[in-house]
Amino acid sequence: MKNLAENLKSEENMQTLSHSILVVDDCPEILALQKILLGSEGYKVFTAQSGEEALQILNEIEKPSLILLDMNLGDMTGIEFMNILEDKMPAILNKVPIAFLSGMNEIPGSKAIGFIRKPAGTDKLLAAVRDFIDCGHHPPYK
Repeated sequence: MKNLAENLKSEENMQTLSHSILVVDDCPEILALQKILLGSEGYKVFTAQSGEEALQILNEIEKPSLILLDMNLGDMTGIEFMNILEDKMPAILNKVPIAFLSGMNEIPGSKAIGFIRKPAGTDKLLAAVRDFIDCGHHPPYK
């Protein structure tokens, strides 16, 4: 039975190695923690401390599997960031799931796939990330 559990865990880790996540937050401590946590699960993690930096990174990397986006980015809001994506990079907005990771109680209506309230426990955050990435591999509902 132990071999089956080890094989399943190994298979799960192999799947995460093929996924990348862009985390956008104006707090460097949160970015560092997310990079460590998600990286320890096998995700390739890119971080940006502002909306402008995130846009620059999106121009330089392959399309990520997920964008985790704070609502307040210092230079713009998460909603403004999504509006810029819709204007300048519609393929990203239409093909990459975006989830808000915010301390706010509510998030205004947007094209985000979901919302994770900070602070989120490790298990809850990782489960949500897996779910959001999985949702991103299916065509959107019409």
